[in-house]
Amino acid sequence: MSKAAEKLTQFANDARKNNIVKNAFNGEDDANGYSATHTKALSDQETPIKGKGTGVYLDTYNGGGELDILGNPNYGGSGRLAAIAYNQSQWGMSPQNPYTAPEL
Repeated sequence: MSKAAEKLTQFANDARKNNIVKNAFNGEDDANGYSATHTKALSDQETPIKGKGTGVYLDTYNGGGELDILGNPNYGGSGRLAAIAYNQSQWGMSPQNPYTAPEL
């Protein structure tokens, strides 16, 4: 193995050790165990950027963080609400006229 490869391997091993220490996951401890209802999985006030779910199976409408819903202020038209408004204005999508997959 070349000296460069040895240095890279050593750097990777050191970085791996540092990252493992940061991982607070503990499947045996309810407070640290990860699940669909853990705060880092939910879109809640405690961890608003990290979590995206609601804890309800396949609830993609209500989940997401603030940026997912409202969009990034640096990118006009981004976010779920802007996409819904665009689809309603351009394509007439609504609860009464939903998108449907074509018959194949």
